[in-house]
Amino acid sequence: MIDPAQHGRGRRFGQSAADQIVLEVEARIRRERPPAGARIGTKQELCEEFGVAPATLSEALRVLRARGVIDVRPGPGGGAFVAEASPLIRLAQTVLALRDEGATVNDVVGVLDALDEAVIRDAALHRRARDLRDLDALMGKLAAAWTDPAEGTYCNWQLHRRIAEITPNAVLRAFYQNMVDYIEGEDFQVPLPEPGFRLDRKERLQVHYDIVAAIRSQDAEAVREVAFRHRTG
Repeated sequence: MIDPAQHGRGRRFGQSAADQIVLEVEARIRRERPPAGARIGTKQELCEEFGVAPATLSEALRVLRARGVIDVRPGPGGGAFVAEASPLIRLAQTVLALRDEGATVNDVVGVLDALDEAVIRDAALHRRARDLRDLDALMGKLAAAWTDPAEGTYCNWQLHRRIAEITPNAVLRAFYQNMVDYIEGEDFQVPLPEPGFRLDRKERLQVHYDIVAAIRSQDAEAVREVAFRHRTG
C-alpha cells in the first residue's frame, strides 16, 4: 500500500486528484522497485487510502494502465498490480532515476531544449483538429497564469507535454514526456525558477503562441525559427 505519509501535499494549479494519484503511484514504484505482479491494492483499498470516489480512482488507474505502469485485474483477488516493464517503461524509469544520480532540473531542461525542434516538427506534420483545439485551450490557460511563477510553470509544462503527445515516434514521445515528469516531480513543492514567467517578459509568452501557430501552419521554416527562439530565450 502507498504510504499515507506521502499524502497531504496540496495539489498544484490545474492538477486533479487523479493526477496526484498517478504521480504518487509512479513515485512509489520508482522508490520501492517492486517486482512485476506485486499488488498495489484493491480498488476499495486505494479509494480509502487516497480518500477519493471510485470514478476518480478509475481515471487514475486508466492513465497508469495506458502508461504501462500497472495491470488492473477484475474479480476476487483483483485490483492494481505492478506491470511487466516494457522497453519504453524501462526507458522512462531510467529517466526518472536521474534524480538519484544528482541530475539537476537545469540539466534536464537543456536536453528538452535540444529536442524541441524534433517534437514541434512532428506535431506540425501530424496534428489534427482535436490537437489544435487542445493546444489553443492550453495556451489560453498559460496566458492567464503567465505572471504567476507556480501556475505559469505548471501550464507551460502541460502545453509542452500535449505537443509531445502528437508525435507518432514512441521513443521521442516517451523520452520527452518522462523528462517533463522528472521536472514536475522535482518542482512539486518548490516552483521551478523559470525566468519567462515575469511581467517584463511578455515576448517569452509570444514565443509559445508562435509555437502553436507554427504547428497549425505546418511551415517547416517557422518550426525551425520558433524552436531556435524557444531554446535561446
